[in-house]
Amino acid sequence: MEKSFCENLKRLRGTMAQGPFAALFDVKQTTYSAWENGRSEPSISKICAIARHFGITTDELLGNAPLQDSMHPPDRSAELKREIEAILRKY
Repeated sequence: MEKSFCENLKRLRGTMAQGPFAALFDVKQTTYSAWENGRSEPSISKICAIARHFGITTDELLGNAPLQDSMHPPDRSAELKREIEAILRKY
């Protein structure tokens, strides 16, 4: 995949740590890290899940179309907090 996919993934993750972000998509942190560093590629279903999560197209995520500078993912902080707490309760 294009290097821009890796850059887009990092941009979308923002300041969230890789571990909790990876857990949102049901993958290990090491797997997610490999995606961000271009060492491996996610499955089509994971690409679709990430794009859907951020309300963008797969073309934008993969770098085939530019991410809009004005793009702001919907504020899902409360939902993300609940998801992270649920994950942490499992461990």
